[in-house]
Amino acid sequence: METQSNKLAICSFNCRSVKNSEHEIYQLCNIYDLILLQEHWLLPNKLGILNSVHPDFLSVAHSAVDISSGLLTGRPYGGTAILYRKSLSQFVTRVISSNPRITSVILETDVGPVLIVCVYMPTNYGNAECHEEFIATCAHVTVLYAECSAVHFIVAGDFNCQYGSHFYESFVKFANDNNLCFTDSRYLFVDNDFT
Repeated sequence: METQSNKLAICSFNCRSVKNSEHEIYQLCNIYDLILLQEHWLLPNKLGILNSVHPDFLSVAHSAVDISSGLLTGRPYGGTAILYRKSLSQFVTRVISSNPRITSVILETDVGPVLIVCVYMPTNYGNAECHEEFIATCAHVTVLYAECSAVHFIVAGDFNCQYGSHFYESFVKFANDNNLCFTDSRYLFVDNDFT
């Protein structure tokens, strides 16, 4: 895989509605090679919109809305997507996930296959259910990596977690268990050893 500078630029963006953030996403496409989106708010039958945000990009996406019953109640919050340059399409393979909080691809690179995972973690409402869902989503990502051919692993997105929060210890355990490092500078000074 060759890019112009032999480097790959990746960003993560919680767009809170792709329809309301189309200009910002277009601008990101002008700068980055892969854009990991959270909260696109699209229904399953509208995910194709993501392929027309920028003429040089394609997408894989997961809707957070189940419309199989034919009923839609409320607003379709959530959803994850990965936009990637068309020039990378021969190197990108979608990884199927049953979890609507996760969209992932394998990118074939000169250093081996890389699993790239976009996550939108549950909001912390301070109850056991949301914490269990957070842990289950972390476990799902771990299983995706364990069961695929990737030798490298990138997880980015909206973790709905900050230092000292209800989810933080589980988040750090997930990172440690998968040999991941924090790239957000707010976490670099924190001792992340909970063993």
